[in-house]
Amino acid sequence: MAEKGKLSKTARASTHFGKADDGTIVVENDSSRGKVFVEVKKLLSEANIGFQNLSSAHPIIVNKGSFDQAWEVIRQALVDHNGGRYRIEKQEPGLIVLVENVAKDPGRMILKESPFVWYSAT
Repeated sequence: MAEKGKLSKTARASTHFGKADDGTIVVENDSSRGKVFVEVKKLLSEANIGFQNLSSAHPIIVNKGSFDQAWEVIRQALVDHNGGRYRIEKQEPGLIVLVENVAKDPGRMILKESPFVWYSAT
């Protein structure tokens, strides 16, 4: 049997995850990239900006005509807010590449403008 906190060959939940006092399994999500991705999707939806995205590993593709508005929302939340969690790596018309301000393994976020309008946020 594997030691608590180490993965066994079959990666059993009892050895991989910590347990709360009541015996339920607690799954810790330490993925800051996923949290930021969810936050950005929420901000764009609240601003009624149409976008298409599959996951945090894919670019956020904004409807044609809404790119500047989407960039303003994201810039205020991620680049300008509290010293900036992200910095701008590349900025071109219709394309923004942001890089996380961390020393080890920084995450990237790509914002692109679509040539189409296909999705309404509401």
